Amino acid sequence: MKSIILFAVLILLGQTLFATTHIVSLDGTGDFTVIQDGIDAASNGDTVLVYPGTYYENINYNGKNITVASLYLTTQIDSFVKTTIIDGNQNGSVVKAINGEDDTAMLCGFTIQNGSGTIDQYDYLEGGGINLHDSFLIINNCAIINNSAGYGGGVFIGSSYNGYCCPTLKGCKIESNHAFLYGGGIFISYFSSVTFDQNELCNIYFNTGAAGSDICRGGSDCEPIHVYVDTFTVIEPDAFFFSDFVGSTLEIQHAKVTPQNQDLYVSPAGDNNNSGLSENDPLKNIYMALIKIASDSNHPNTIHIAEGTYSPSMTGEKYPLNLRSYITFKGVGKEETTLDADELSCIFYDYDYQRNYTIRDMRVINGKKISGGAINFFQPRGTVIENVRFENNISPEGYGRSVIASSYLSAFILDSTSVLIKDVEVVNNQGGRAIALGPFEYTRIENTIIKGNIPNYSADDWQAGGLIIGGHSHYEDRWYAEVVNTEITENVNQTTDWPNSASALYVMNRQNALFVNCTIGNNTAPASGQGVGISRGSNVGFYNCIIYGDDPREMLVDGSNISNTVTFQNTLLEGGQWDITVLGTNTLNWLDGNLDTNPLWEGIGEYPYYLSSNSPCIDAGTLDLPDSIEIPLYDLAGNPRIYGNIIDMGAYEWQGYGIDDVPHFPDEIITFKNSPNPFKDYTKILCSIKDVLEFSKIKISIYNSKGQLIRTFSEDNYDLSPYTEIYWDGTDEKGKQVAPGAYFYKLVYNGNAVVRKMVRLH
Repeated sequence: MKSIILFAVLILLGQTLFATTHIVSLDGTGDFTVIQDGIDAASNGDTVLVYPGTYYENINYNGKNITVASLYLTTQIDSFVKTTIIDGNQNGSVVKAINGEDDTAMLCGFTIQNGSGTIDQYDYLEGGGINLHDSFLIINNCAIINNSAGYGGGVFIGSSYNGYCCPTLKGCKIESNHAFLYGGGIFISYFSSVTFDQNELCNIYFNTGAAGSDICRGGSDCEPIHVYVDTFTVIEPDAFFFSDFVGSTLEIQHAKVTPQNQDLYVSPAGDNNNSGLSENDPLKNIYMALIKIASDSNHPNTIHIAEGTYSPSMTGEKYPLNLRSYITFKGVGKEETTLDADELSCIFYDYDYQRNYTIRDMRVINGKKISGGAINFFQPRGTVIENVRFENNISPEGYGRSVIASSYLSAFILDSTSVLIKDVEVVNNQGGRAIALGPFEYTRIENTIIKGNIPNYSADDWQAGGLIIGGHSHYEDRWYAEVVNTEITENVNQTTDWPNSASALYVMNRQNALFVNCTIGNNTAPASGQGVGISRGSNVGFYNCIIYGDDPREMLVDGSNISNTVTFQNTLLEGGQWDITVLGTNTLNWLDGNLDTNPLWEGIGEYPYYLSSNSPCIDAGTLDLPDSIEIPLYDLAGNPRIYGNIIDMGAYEWQGYGIDDVPHFPDEIITFKNSPNPFKDYTKILCSIKDVLEFSKIKISIYNSKGQLIRTFSEDNYDLSPYTEIYWDGTDEKGKQVAPGAYFYKLVYNGNAVVRKMVRLH
């Protein structure tokens, strides 16, 4: 050992006559057993030479222009990189050079792993593996793997005010790092840069992040960078892999992945080494499917997400998922497929203005992030969120969207921005606004429940509550929203610092919005707040709505800065028009059919805001609506939206009986139901009867809402028994698909009959 050390020292002494080499070895044969002790003892120009082993520590150059290296420095043997490990033990950045180190400082020949980043002044984590500020450190032949942070999971490159940072990367491997925000592999911040050595090329692949999975160049007003690599994740990376707004360039020699321009399949029982091309050969993780899939406007593809729970703790899932254009994320259903972030981050993120992506048929839980607890997007174009349940997602203290957040930062829309939220449940989430949208050129929310969302802190955000939709104060007649068949109930806003805070709904900034058949009720704000707030030049219409029971008042229209226009038609508003609090100059259009009375909700069961049989809201709506409005076929309980010839007020349509009324079954019936109900493509009719020997004649028939026979299942054409499961694919006797709407199925056995109802959706 002494001879090896002497040899290494002689080589290093040849570099400079006055430099000192400090030997670090775990076995105690060197000067130190801890790398940081060697750094602390070193002076500019010195070398800290580290012998193989795993060093569980977090090192800091502390402004010293020194070399910290493994024996790779003296031998050029690659194995020393693998066997000389600095492990951050999830206790911060593994390596920090944040005090103006120049290009005579070097980190050479280590594996850098298990770093978790350093908290900056804004409470963001920076640089899981290596955290650089105002530094020109040379990083030479290091493997930077399995680190994580908010910015720069592998490497963070940043500058202080009036500073500059430009390290050199030489022969490094940056792999499998993760960023909860930007730059899974590398993040280069404003007014910083990086030099990639063109002789000893780096390898950068399989990193993940909310934006720029491998590299993110922060900012739109900084200089481009030039990336030279041997191996990248793909040969032609898009913004998913390399997020950049300033025209940076890449020269790539090889790729790890050849993207598949077809559907991919994911299952908790899968393996990321599988092809993912079929249900029988699925990948394990959604993030890996995003890496491997290709999709475009001519050939949009779907990531099929099988039944099960996908979380960091259970399946190694890496959230947020960096959204990509022309891709559908499709689960099995709200009960079957669960995306669980373990409160480590939000679940979906779109920073690079992606287009035409869809999220459907799943449950999204335990998301937690500063901007949006579950989903955060910036100017989405053609985004669809359908048949998704959001539960227990959290916006941390001091920030404001517990489920869905969008950008208010830019007034300049590059392309048409639009989002559709349909058949969604946003329930029991915590922190500020449950949903914040805008400025978008078109927003539609349909058949959605926003209920029971509460702050987890005493918020300082006066717009907090269930839903906020906003345009931009500098542009008129550009922002349009339609909210149809939506329930916004029992949301809480505890804001006391701001007067006039809204608990249920806030519309602002020249937003044009139509609310049709919405139920807004029993939301709670502070003593000076209200259920609905409208301000800053917005134009809002309420048609067939119920606004009732919000504490302490229903509505404030604030035209102190710019006047608003609010229209009411066939709407129940507690207190009527005279109870609306009006500030400044506004126009209130109080048209025909409005009511000021108790809506008489049922108040119990799965749908407590269903209308009771004596509700004044039954048949009190109108179909004389603005031309753009399309009424859905079904209400929030899955019933036909129009029962009879006239539509009701609110989000639920009375069907001639109470929502919890159950038809009387004879004692011998055990089960007669269908599932799912409502359904789209298929449903199963389940039938079970006691006393098998007594019931030999069984027939099940399906009728439309007009009483016309659609399909018959009997002993003549189907194998029926007292324990029967019938699969109905929505076809009639001729095999033709039936239209969406209400249908009735009838069981006949030994002269007795039982009838139930089901609904087919679009």
